[in-house]
Amino acid sequence: MSRRRAALLLLLVLLLAGCRTVRSVVARYPRPDIARIYAAARQNPERNPVIVIPGFAGSELVRQADGKIVWGAFFTKDALSYGREEGFRAFGLDVAALPARPRPEDLRHIDDDAEATAPLAQVRAEALVTDVSFDVYATLLNLLAGAGYRLVPGSGAAAAGGEGAAPADPAAPLVFTFAYDWRQDGVDNAIALGRFIGHAREQVREARRRAGLPQQPVRFDVIAHSMGGLVARYYLRYGPRDVLGGAPPPITWAGSPDVERLIMVGTPNFGSMKVLRDLIQGRGHPVLPRIQAALAATLTSVYQMLPRPQHALLWLDEGGRPAAPPPLYDVATWMENGWGPFAEDQERFLAWLYPSLDAAARRRHVAGFMAAALERGRRFHAALDQHPSSRPPTTLVLFAGDADATLERAVVLRRAGRLELVFDGPEELGLMGPGDGTVSRASALADERLAGGPAGWLRSPIPWDWTFFVSDRHTSFLRNPTFQNNLLHLLIEQPPRHPATPSEP
Repeated sequence: MSRRRAALLLLLVLLLAGCRTVRSVVARYPRPDIARIYAAARQNPERNPVIVIPGFAGSELVRQADGKIVWGAFFTKDALSYGREEGFRAFGLDVAALPARPRPEDLRHIDDDAEATAPLAQVRAEALVTDVSFDVYATLLNLLAGAGYRLVPGSGAAAAGGEGAAPADPAAPLVFTFAYDWRQDGVDNAIALGRFIGHAREQVREARRRAGLPQQPVRFDVIAHSMGGLVARYYLRYGPRDVLGGAPPPITWAGSPDVERLIMVGTPNFGSMKVLRDLIQGRGHPVLPRIQAALAATLTSVYQMLPRPQHALLWLDEGGRPAAPPPLYDVATWMENGWGPFAEDQERFLAWLYPSLDAAARRRHVAGFMAAALERGRRFHAALDQHPSSRPPTTLVLFAGDADATLERAVVLRRAGRLELVFDGPEELGLMGPGDGTVSRASALADERLAGGPAGWLRSPIPWDWTFFVSDRHTSFLRNPTFQNNLLHLLIEQPPRHPATPSEP
C-alpha cells in the first residue's frame, strides 16, 4: 500500500470518527422527522425557486484544454495535483500573463484555462480497495429534492446516493446551483450571478408555462454558503456592476428585486483570521498537498476574505492587550517582513508561476499583483461594510456556528526588526473565539463591536431579519438536523415578507 493511499484511508477513518464525535451530543435527543414534519408543506404551490451558491472551493474546476480536473478530485487519473509544477500552475490564476504593475480593476477577471463546471456535490479520491468520496453539497440538494423541489439537471445531487431523486411533479419549484470560479474576484462572480439569475428566470417561466401555472413574478430564495454569501451580498447591494473604482457609491439594492430571501450560512462577512494565516504561511493538510503561500497569493478572492485591520479587538500584544493593527493592505508590509510569497522557502514555487523570469523580476511581478489585489480587497470590504440608508426588499437570514473554538485574533510582534503575526498561543491569551472552526460568530454577524468601544447592542452593516446559531463546523453545517429543520421552515412554511408585485419582472 502506498503511503499516500494509506494516509487517505487513515483520513477517512478520522473523518468518520470525528463525525461520530460531533453528532454524539445531538444523538442524545430525537432527530426531527423532517419528512413527516413537512409532508403537507412540501405541496405548497407558492414556494419560490431556489438558487444554491457554494462557498470557497465549492465548485469543480476543469482545465478546458484537456478536461483534467484542477479541483474536485484527488489522486485520480483525471486529476491534476497542485503539489507538482503542472498542477500548481493550473490551480493558481494565470498572474504571469498580467502586466508587471496591474491596476486593481485589471483583476476583476483574470483569463484562465480552468473553468467551473458544476457544484462540488462530492470530493472524489482513489483509495487502495475502492474509491472514496466526501459529501460536500449533495446533502443540501437532496434535502431540497426531498422537500418537493425539482432539481435542475447538473445540480450534482444524484451523486449522494439517490435519496434526493427529483420529484416527477412538473409544477414543483426549481432548484438551481450557481457553479463559479471561486478563485476569481467577488465582483466578477456577482456579475456572473446576475447573468445566471436572468437565465434561471427564463427557465422558471418556461417550466410554469409547461405546467399550466400562472406567470407570477419570479423571485428566488438564495442559499449561500461561506464565501458565496459575499458574492450574493454584493449582488443585492449593487447589482451586476463593478463599483470598486473608488469610494463606494450609495447602496441601491439593485439586485434585491430578484431575491426574496438571502440565507447566508457560515459567511465570513468580516473576513477570517484563518485566511490571513494561510495567505502568510500556506496551508497544510493531512493527505492533500500543502497549499503554498505563493499559490494562495494568486487567488484574487482570498484578499477579499481578509479580516479588517480597523477592528481593534482582533490585534493583541504578547500580554493579550490591544496592539496597533498591522497595515495589511500595504504590499510593503508583506515584502519587508517576508510574508506569504515573499518568504525564502517560496522562491522555487514562484519559479513555477513565472518560469521565464529571474528571481528579481519574479518578486517585482508578485509585488505588483499583490499591491493591486490588496487594494481591490480593501475596496471590496468598503463596499460591503458601509451602512445602507434603507432596508432592502429582501429578507436577510444568517445561520452561523458558535460552539467551536475558532481563530479570531492574532498577536502582533516586532522581532529582529520585523513585524510578525502569531496565530497560536495559550488559551488565556484569547486568540480563539466562538465560531464554526473557520468563521467566527462575530464575523458572520458582521459585528462592528469588533472595532472596540462600548459593548451595547449588536451593530452591523447588514440589516438582519433572522439569525440562527447552530453547534456545528463550517464543513458539516449543511448536514446538521437543526439547520435543515429551520431552513425548510423558512423556505416552505414562512410566507414572504416582501412579496413581488405583478408589475415586477
